[in-house]
Amino acid sequence: MLQTKFVDDSTIEGIAPDGEKITWKILFPVPKQNQQHFADRVAYYYQKYYEDGIDMNLGYWIWMHLNSEGLAIDGGKADRDNERILLYQERERIGARIRELRKEKNIEAKMLAQLANIDAANLSRIEQGRYSVGLDILSKIAFALGAKIELVDSVEPKKP
Repeated sequence: MLQTKFVDDSTIEGIAPDGEKITWKILFPVPKQNQQHFADRVAYYYQKYYEDGIDMNLGYWIWMHLNSEGLAIDGGKADRDNERILLYQERERIGARIRELRKEKNIEAKMLAQLANIDAANLSRIEQGRYSVGLDILSKIAFALGAKIELVDSVEPKKP
């Protein structure tokens, strides 16, 4: 669960379970008596949408809900926003490749889920890039598709 608190009258700071720090700027100072309520609301929406797998647009959903609740929030800035975007794009790429292989082999999604012994809803989220899949599940899917997992160089070399 995200731990949130006001660090001053117009800044909410959150610490995610993995240690990532996220900061939300508030456009107008929030009275002390309302700060805990809004800090709790940020944590609630973060948890709600994070569990739903909405990682990429998480800040948008928090912004939308809190603005509708009367908190003029400017948005959130995470320590690792760029890394998160790259990971999301990689999840989408892997999911698209799984879908492509599945269709090439004329296997319905439900059948692939059964062959891989995973939940069909999870397979759907994996193919959409909405689920951060672990190596064990990815291996099951690859095996069911008659494929293998292989690390290959990216088009652009990673810069130090």
